[in-house]
Amino acid sequence: MYFANFPKIVYDFDLSTGIDYKIVTDITRNVRVRKQLLENITLYDYYDVGEGETPEIISEKVYGTPYYHWVIMLVNQRYDYVNDFPLTQLELDTFIDQKYGEKKYHVNQYKVDGIIKDGINILNIASVSGGGGGVGSVNVGDVMVSSHGYKARVDSITYGPPSTIATVSLRTGNFLPNELVSISSEITNVRVVSSTIPSQYTTVSNYDYEFNLNESKRRIKIVDPALVEQLVKEFKDII
Repeated sequence: MYFANFPKIVYDFDLSTGIDYKIVTDITRNVRVRKQLLENITLYDYYDVGEGETPEIISEKVYGTPYYHWVIMLVNQRYDYVNDFPLTQLELDTFIDQKYGEKKYHVNQYKVDGIIKDGINILNIASVSGGGGGVGSVNVGDVMVSSHGYKARVDSITYGPPSTIATVSLRTGNFLPNELVSISSEITNVRVVSSTIPSQYTTVSNYDYEFNLNESKRRIKIVDPALVEQLVKEFKDII
């Protein structure tokens, strides 16, 4: 429906066997049309996309026809049919499993007062037998790499006894008790005895991050049904 009204042009394809002429849709009109139409739309309603609803289903519910799905996509500037609209719960779960695997509940973000921050882990660390320099070789500024691939900078370190405590900052992930951690600048491995996160930090798992991102796509703008015919007319006039 959207491109059906666009003008046709003759385009010459330079093939190895010669020139082949085809009649194609002039999609170069697309950007100008979108800009001009959107500038003329000032009155919207809001709609929360339900489970499994597609632009066609919403168009049928709101306008009585599925063929105005392109209007919904246009006014919301959502042009990717798959990625710009919310997935169903089953689709979302499948996507998360495929993207993160067993790491789907690992930390994706740290937040303080709703603002994304580098996380802080306070680690109790111990030397590993045969692990190189051990905790004595860990210094401020070193980068720790967890067995899960997370990286963190050592901000401070207090050597034991009874415990060696390292405060490290990182944007994602978390160090887990008993995992081995390597020091990028040294031939050194240490073992995490325990890991704590200061109380002012909240964590968002990979699963929750993707869930929240999917939910953020639910609220869309809807042109009032009384005005949609005028919008379609303007669209055809511009074309």
